[in-house]
Amino acid sequence: MPASLFALRRRLFVALGLGASTGCSSSSTSGASPASHEACVCDHAFADDHARCVPALRRTDDDCPDGSRGASSWFDVRELESYLAGRGLSDTCLRDGDRETDEDCAHDPDAGHRRCRYEACAIGRPFVVAGAARTAPAVTRADWLTEIDLPSDLPSEVQAAIASHWAAVAALEHASVASFAAVTLDLMALGAPPDLLAEAQRAALDEIEHARFAWSLASLWSGRPLGPGPLALDGFPLRHVLEDIVEALVRDGCVGETLGAAEAQLCAELAAHPVLAARLAGIADDETRHAALAWRTLRWLLASHGPAVRLVALGAVAELRAELATDLPPDDPRPAAPGWGLLRPRARRAHQRETFAAVIEPVLRTLLGPTAVA
Repeated sequence: MPASLFALRRRLFVALGLGASTGCSSSSTSGASPASHEACVCDHAFADDHARCVPALRRTDDDCPDGSRGASSWFDVRELESYLAGRGLSDTCLRDGDRETDEDCAHDPDAGHRRCRYEACAIGRPFVVAGAARTAPAVTRADWLTEIDLPSDLPSEVQAAIASHWAAVAALEHASVASFAAVTLDLMALGAPPDLLAEAQRAALDEIEHARFAWSLASLWSGRPLGPGPLALDGFPLRHVLEDIVEALVRDGCVGETLGAAEAQLCAELAAHPVLAARLAGIADDETRHAALAWRTLRWLLASHGPAVRLVALGAVAELRAELATDLPPDDPRPAAPGWGLLRPRARRAHQRETFAAVIEPVLRTLLGPTAVA
């Protein structure tokens, strides 16, 4: 599994309170025998469902006078660092996010205790009306643009293609602001807790910045200032039925935002310019938070609104799985420019399938049970 997908899955598990485990009650094997300084920790202690041999800093009850012991894992972008390490008075944190929301509480071998460690790691939620994503038309305006230091003299054929691509992305990101406004209304209609409402509002602000960035790219490579025109709201229904809210949440939030976060991270890794890479990595981080919001909302609905939520979620997942299994026609001859954010459709679909299997299905299995995974 690519490191970026492992990191995404782990962040979603952490957001759901499942990122770190206190260990397991019975031993488990991982295909290799532990060395003298190691212990074998069972699979459910880690977000990737694999047991592993890890350095055992505490091996017996005498090593844990306070009775505390637990697995610690932290992904540093290159590899997973795992230890069987108890908690002690020198630890500067107890749990993930004790100091900053993006930090993990994990054992630091250099410091010799647990501390907060930062985990480094555009594609927004669509505004759907009558089953189709609705966007505002592009118009000539400059007030949505931000300064961006990227080359504007690419080969003409490539430049035209990526200008068109980023104009489409910008329109979708702009429409995502309306989508999160609708999410806020959905949450309020269901009596959601304040943390979910606050995150939905924050997500809408994120999407404004994503849209400004995308409009700036489209303007740079089209040679004229572009921004959004009016967004038509006719025909948009305010959702009042629980089943409709859950279906939209699963499709556009849990699955859609997770796929979007993974795609943004992939584009960041492929980016041909460090400025573009940094901005796309930031968008990927935002979209990961948006995906986590959707999964946390689903967990809350499962707990507060009963088994009907699970049935609707399972149905939505089955439809999405079938859609992703459908093969796309051969790629057209228009240029692809992965270094500038434009992937070929078939490559994009392959990455979506990989993300669904590696990231989405493990989370579904955790929240909905093993029958959620075909």
